[in-house]
Amino acid sequence: MKLKYFTKMFLTRKYLCFCMALIFISRSAIAQQMKMHDMEPSKIQKNVFFGMMDAMMAKMDHATTGETVGTQFMLQMIPHHEGAIEMAEYEIQHGKDFTMIQLAKSIVAEQRNEVNQMQIWLNKSLADTAKITESFTKSFNQTMVVMMQNMRAKSKLANNDHAFATIMIPHHQAAIDMARVVLKFTTDQKVAAYSKHIISAEQVEIEQMLLFLKK
Repeated sequence: MKLKYFTKMFLTRKYLCFCMALIFISRSAIAQQMKMHDMEPSKIQKNVFFGMMDAMMAKMDHATTGETVGTQFMLQMIPHHEGAIEMAEYEIQHGKDFTMIQLAKSIVAEQRNEVNQMQIWLNKSLADTAKITESFTKSFNQTMVVMMQNMRAKSKLANNDHAFATIMIPHHQAAIDMARVVLKFTTDQKVAAYSKHIISAEQVEIEQMLLFLKK
């Protein structure tokens, strides 16, 4: 009888120890998770830019289809610019490199103005008479395909500054490619002039980001 009693007590204590161990492990896991949340965003959210890119692509996919080359360009470039603005605002808040933060501030200011200007042009109706053709659509859509292909692997993004530059380069290049396609088809002088502006302005920013990544 005593043997059964001590055996039962031993098993009970062993079970209690096992439960205490589980509680300790759980608390340690929770504490570790809390520490992760306290870490700087560059350590735990270094891939946040990919989420912004996905959201931008969804907006572009659901954008209204234009009747002419000029209107289609604006309707697609507005959400494309908004994606750049969102990424630049995140860089301003969480970046560490002065050069990249200043570039991000410049992108926010310039592209907000350009979005406002494009919306004004769309509301007033563009003078573009170039109808959307299969050739234009194929070339225009290919710019987005190339952009996504040129995005580097998520694991290679070391920090916010590096991620911002790495992802913004193909993003800018896509805008340049879109503008070059439009120049081949548009009949609107405003659209042509704006396309040329995008090509020159964003190429300069790409070169600045390339220099940063070479450091």
